[in-house]
Amino acid sequence: MQRLAWKSRPVRAGVVAIAAAAALAVAGCGSSATSSSTTTSASPQAAAASGCKPSATKITFWAWAVGYNLVVNEFNKTHPNICVVLDDVGGGNAEYVKLSEALKSGNGIPDVAEVEYIEVPSLEITHSLVNLVPYGIDQYKSQEVPSSWAQVSQGSAVYAMPGDIGPLGFYYDTKELAKYHITPPATWAQFAADAAKLHKADPSAYLTNFAPADTEWLLAMMQEYGAFPLAYSGGSKVTVDFTGPQEMAFANYWDDLIKAHEVSTTADFTTTFWNNLDNGTNASWLMAAWGPGYMAPDMKKTVGDWKAAPIPQTVAGGHLEGSWGGSTTAVIKGSAHPAQAAEFAEWFFGNMTSWEIHAGPVGQAFPGYTPLLDNTSFKDSTIPLSGSTKPQVVYSAEAANITSVQWPPFMEEVMTEGGSEFAGVANGSETLVQALQQLQNTVTNYATQQGFTVVK
Repeated sequence: MQRLAWKSRPVRAGVVAIAAAAALAVAGCGSSATSSSTTTSASPQAAAASGCKPSATKITFWAWAVGYNLVVNEFNKTHPNICVVLDDVGGGNAEYVKLSEALKSGNGIPDVAEVEYIEVPSLEITHSLVNLVPYGIDQYKSQEVPSSWAQVSQGSAVYAMPGDIGPLGFYYDTKELAKYHITPPATWAQFAADAAKLHKADPSAYLTNFAPADTEWLLAMMQEYGAFPLAYSGGSKVTVDFTGPQEMAFANYWDDLIKAHEVSTTADFTTTFWNNLDNGTNASWLMAAWGPGYMAPDMKKTVGDWKAAPIPQTVAGGHLEGSWGGSTTAVIKGSAHPAQAAEFAEWFFGNMTSWEIHAGPVGQAFPGYTPLLDNTSFKDSTIPLSGSTKPQVVYSAEAANITSVQWPPFMEEVMTEGGSEFAGVANGSETLVQALQQLQNTVTNYATQQGFTVVK
């Protein structure tokens, strides 16, 4: 599944190269290799496109996500004049490295690529993406959740077709919470009280796990708390504010829980992490809508016991919501067939036919596509992990409240430095407050060196 392209990946050298080029772009003296008017044929590992007419326009699509081949096959069947060849050049980092190399040399540039939301600005600023507005993408705006549309837009331009999203929720073991007479907390104040109550009753158990070294998860949690520290709307100015009042309130809140040992700090997506969810050590996971698909293979004892509830709020009745992960389809500058590439990129995430495949049992993507989000059959669907309950009812409602954000064009640096800093929080050598203060200095210095003006 594609929901966590950042997960378990090394430093992304390709994006570092793109971010470095951003300094030249901001200074106005950079040149782009994306002006090539030709695109080479797919690499040898490209999947064969079955059933295509010899006269069809050939489009190369770089992507790694599970299930995308099924969507490509459907497109080829229904669009006989375009032949899309899916080329998995590697997931996440591997693709970005190759894309950077292709853009630099002007050779082997794909027509369309899977690009995570978090990476779109790094490609925008180097003028590596085609503005899709002239190709009719605005017709899809009303069918997308506002937060995903905002992440692919700069001013009046739209640089990618938004795809899956990851609204956060409180996913909990019903039997564990019942054991401690706890109901899903509506506020973070109640969450803290419940965490203390549960841990006092059983010092070996926790209401949840806090995984600070997972920087993208942490940023989603900050977004949900009204403490998102980054903003960017194009140009040379960027907001970096990890030490603002709300950001520090967020950090102090979790520092208190960590200091009291009322939450665990195990690295997520590890064997220990899954075992803790299955054996009652952790009674819940603050997780994105795609999370059950990651949990399911490792849950043995608790299948059927898990239920989704809305994420707690800073204020009762509030509607702050964060999102974790997600990908887009973007047309890459240098495509010899931008019109056909745009038609495919927009179709790929822009209709019910494609989304029934994306959200099906193979892909398990959570849609930012509102016709499916609002579909009764989708919301009423069940999964074995949640028994007869309907988690999509909760996550569909949360999706509408995701706070719109704009990632800065140097997220590689944020992720790399964040992972290093937040590791100290997990092992107890540093507080979250201290980590955010250090990250503020590190990211500010980096952004300044790259030619950006940093504001708070």
